[in-house]
Amino acid sequence: MAEIAQTADHALRILEELGRGQALTPSQLAERLGLNRTVVHRLLVTLNARGFVLRQGSVYRPGATLIRLASVLEPDLRAAAAPVMAQVAEETGESLVLHVADGMDAVVLDQAVASRHVLQVSHQIGSRHSLASGASGRALLAFLPPAAIRRVTESLDHEPSLGRKLDAVRQMRYAVSHDELQTGVHGVAVPVLDAAGTAIASLAMLVPDGRARGLEDHVDALWEASEQITRAADPFRSENVSA
Repeated sequence: MAEIAQTADHALRILEELGRGQALTPSQLAERLGLNRTVVHRLLVTLNARGFVLRQGSVYRPGATLIRLASVLEPDLRAAAAPVMAQVAEETGESLVLHVADGMDAVVLDQAVASRHVLQVSHQIGSRHSLASGASGRALLAFLPPAAIRRVTESLDHEPSLGRKLDAVRQMRYAVSHDELQTGVHGVAVPVLDAAGTAIASLAMLVPDGRARGLEDHVDALWEASEQITRAADPFRSENVSA
């Protein structure tokens, strides 16, 4: 194994942990990562000065620099998805989130936050969570290549039900979740597939508890949007992506 720079590795682990979406204190980060609190504090000061993290009182969140870097990922996919997501968000009044796989995580690539309701649901661009978690993660994981699925399932051998959940996602062709990534939030997600039927992304609709009834009624609209994104990203592929 090639030698790595320990300080850089520690800083990247801090960014990865904050990228999971929860604001944390230096003490919490040190405990979660098994690092010295002084080291963590010093790295946070540096990352804050560079705009990679934002300090809010005693806690830290991903900063503008990190979000700006995340915004240049997958530009073709983002460009194809943005107008489609905006249209569906406008028509349904609910927020849509686009995830892509990165290792064993699902990463938020883009979102369209609906403005019809006072209570809205959103994620932070660049935030990540396990592919095994949430509707967006499982909609991606269920349609990844077998080797990628094995890596995730073998790393989570304490969750024997994951295989059954993925089988259900493949059978229904969508995934659902509630209270997994955000308390009081329900989600439904479909994969965005390439010509071989492999997921290149997932498209999720997120709603608060009070508007969860009938959420699965939007699956057809999500699939139509997914297919539009695929055609826009690759205009030479077949029209029938869902067959």
